[in-house]
Amino acid sequence: MDEFHEVIVVGAGASGLMCGYFLGKKGWDAVILDKNAAAGKKLLATGNGRCNFTNRRMGAECYFGEAGFVEAVLSRVDDCKAVRIFEEIGMLHRERDGYCYPYSGQASTVVQLLTDACKEQGVGFRFETKVTKVVHNDGEYVIFCSDKVKYRCKNLVLATGGKAYESLGGDGSGYQLCRRLSHQVTPLYPGLTGLRAEGKEWKALAGVRMQGEISLYIEGGLVKKESGEIQLVKDGISGIPVFQLCRLAAMGLAEQKKVTAVLDFFPSMDREQLEQWLSLHGIDKLAGLVHTKWCDVVRKRAGGLVRETACLLKRYEIPIFDTFGLGRAQVTAGGVSTGEVCSDTMQSKLHKGLYLIGELLDVDGICGGYNLHFAWSTAYICAEGIERMKRDATVSSV
Repeated sequence: MDEFHEVIVVGAGASGLMCGYFLGKKGWDAVILDKNAAAGKKLLATGNGRCNFTNRRMGAECYFGEAGFVEAVLSRVDDCKAVRIFEEIGMLHRERDGYCYPYSGQASTVVQLLTDACKEQGVGFRFETKVTKVVHNDGEYVIFCSDKVKYRCKNLVLATGGKAYESLGGDGSGYQLCRRLSHQVTPLYPGLTGLRAEGKEWKALAGVRMQGEISLYIEGGLVKKESGEIQLVKDGISGIPVFQLCRLAAMGLAEQKKVTAVLDFFPSMDREQLEQWLSLHGIDKLAGLVHTKWCDVVRKRAGGLVRETACLLKRYEIPIFDTFGLGRAQVTAGGVSTGEVCSDTMQSKLHKGLYLIGELLDVDGICGGYNLHFAWSTAYICAEGIERMKRDATVSSV
């Protein structure tokens, strides 16, 4: 059995749903295929179920990837436009320190409204339909699927997402499809997840949350610093400041380099000030400075000495041997090379009518709604690009 559509979108996640909505709005005969039983499975989990969908502090410096490509995308869709798009489909938002969330505080609001918007514009869905192969012949794409239906189209949008969160559908199958279409895929790393640390103290410290600064060193050289709430878990360190460093740590580990994280418990005080405090109040008052679970760990390592304790609280070195992996990562770092994609249309430079969007590309952002913003932005540009290609073809044929 064959089905032909003007546009087929593979993936009903953030970028696929947004692209489907704009295609339907422009009157295209479009259908979205997804291997899951419903749309937005991973999207439902974003922001701990609250969905931080964009950020008022938007800029290319918030992303890893080719800066020129990112800047071109953001110049087309900024945070104000992202907010207007969601208002257009009926979603009010609220803000906190520049972070934008649905007013309901629920990621399910975003999924529901996007899904409804697609259906209202005539976009079809085919769930539990896993794409196994794509063939490009004579200007047409043939998509082979697990449901034995053969889909055909002139325009194919791959919005399959990355390899992160396998339990929510991140199987990396989109990369295989791209490779078979001759696209280059850069090395893949876990992004926005914790770091596994050497040492026996982590089980005892599990559950502790602390404010502080964390610095990442690779081969002894400082790479980047982050500050905020750091979370300690049974196998290492986590929390947003750690997430921001994860990609860099993963790349260093992949190159078999020495990776070290350094905790500063008191970034607002220098070592001398901290030493004076400890001298005045005594080591036995350490619980007045740090979480009680830290007290025994710090005392043991510092030998109960004031100077050594102050040094340790300003520079607690943590050897890193791994990340928490793609299974626990929020995003995939790496992907299809953006040098092979047109930033003004998201069309492949290798195949006419093939469009690549969202997490599939070699662009990933820091925490704060940046990855979702990139998904919406590339989806919007893609739909506009497909419309423009049709318009240009019409003009050239006259």
